Amino acid sequence: MKLLVADDERWIRKGIIKMIDLERFSFEEVLEAGTLKEYEEKFLEARPEIVVSDVRFPNGTSCELCQKLHQKLPESKFVMLSGYNDFQYVKAALGYKAVDYLLKPVDKDVLNKTIGRAVQEWNEEQQKSEKPRIEAGPVSLKNGEQIIRRVMSEIQKDCASRFTLGELAEKYHISEAYFSNLFTKTAGIGLMNYIMMVRVEKAKALLLQTDYKINDIALAVGYEDTRYFAKVFRKIAGESPTDYRLRERKELEREERE
Repeated sequence: MKLLVADDERWIRKGIIKMIDLERFSFEEVLEAGTLKEYEEKFLEARPEIVVSDVRFPNGTSCELCQKLHQKLPESKFVMLSGYNDFQYVKAALGYKAVDYLLKPVDKDVLNKTIGRAVQEWNEEQQKSEKPRIEAGPVSLKNGEQIIRRVMSEIQKDCASRFTLGELAEKYHISEAYFSNLFTKTAGIGLMNYIMMVRVEKAKALLLQTDYKINDIALAVGYEDTRYFAKVFRKIAGESPTDYRLRERKELEREERE
């Protein structure tokens, strides 16, 4: 399960994430967005199940965007935050079935209870949608694992391509919830984390075997944003791409001297 937190002020985003009990809700990935454009791009790419979004942004409100995203992915759950007690925004939020509309500064317990309700609603809806699929004839566990192995191979061969849970599930005629659970069970980690891991391993090879610039390597493994690539790389490898390259090359030189 993925969480997207959207707020134009970085320190507020970080504070919101810090307040959320991430382990309790088993979020495998937490994404951040500081602009409406970034919000839309990350939502469409990652298809997060839960979204916590501020209403006000420098270039407008997120209400119209949320309505648009709700139409594209109605199963996602939105929790809206705002410092403005304006009923116009409340009505807009209710229009795309926001789970709740919370006023800033939001209380930690209230925030977690609201997210808990959003997670529960998402799970209940997925169970209801899964039942007709099962009755129509589900993919067997053996065949399902074969599908996941095939997907893993596809990602390894072309990690720079865009892979999303929704598109893969649709391709193999499996519900998103079942595909997500099956992938985690088969691969040992969630889809998005697996993609990040494969991309970082590919990036490591390019860092050691070429003199490509960091931004070129980022593009080669599927990241247009070099800063985001560096963040992902550090998360997986424990150090920046530049530090990794320098450390590994120094180690190689030392071994050659010996």
